Amino acid sequence: MNKDRIRQLLRELRYIVPTVYFNFRYLPLRQAWRLPIVLYKPHFVSCKGKVRIEPTDGSIHHAMVQMGFRIVNVYPNSGITWENNGGTVVFRGRAIMGNDTYVSVGVGATADIGTDFRSSAGMKLVAFKGIRFGHYNRVGWGCLFLDTNMHPLYDTVKEEYLPASGAIDIGDHNWFAAECKVMHGVQTPERCIFSLGTIVTRKCPAKSYCVMGGSPVRILRENVMRVIGHDTEPDN
Repeated sequence: MNKDRIRQLLRELRYIVPTVYFNFRYLPLRQAWRLPIVLYKPHFVSCKGKVRIEPTDGSIHHAMVQMGFRIVNVYPNSGITWENNGGTVVFRGRAIMGNDTYVSVGVGATADIGTDFRSSAGMKLVAFKGIRFGHYNRVGWGCLFLDTNMHPLYDTVKEEYLPASGAIDIGDHNWFAAECKVMHGVQTPERCIFSLGTIVTRKCPAKSYCVMGGSPVRILRENVMRVIGHDTEPDN
């Protein structure tokens, strides 16, 4: 067994009690005994609602979902904060959410996480209506996914409140660079890259294989994609 694996096991053992509690609180016994969800430095604000593991390949194994482990040193090593007030969180396969992550799910809302989901650190996911991630998504430092602005405005002419929330639907193979903000009602196509600090609104262009950025979001470059696992700059 290599040193990295030994360190990982030691970190898991430090929080084995809340990990066991979480798995047996949310999952059926046939899944829970495998401890498929492993937590590091968990902070439980509310443990209502449901959690389901429905992998696309049907395979359930230990630590297939990891939440709170330190990945990026420039963010606090503060683990995972969990607030489920009565919604549902679904994992479709392997998922990693790094340090300083906050997951908040409102009553009746669903956060659906596609297979091979990875967020590095500082992600804030707030689902009051519903947030769905496709498969093979990557989320950089300090990104926010927020499907409600929480403060609806009142139209004094029409004498009615304006829409303030809407479900988010993220396509497959999306990559969000650091500090992106994805707002309510957003739908993205597959294989999109969102540059540093992009504010993604409902006006997101419906075009794949491109880099988007800015506020309002616009296409910056076309016919490009990220190759997962190839993150070094080539000599050419």
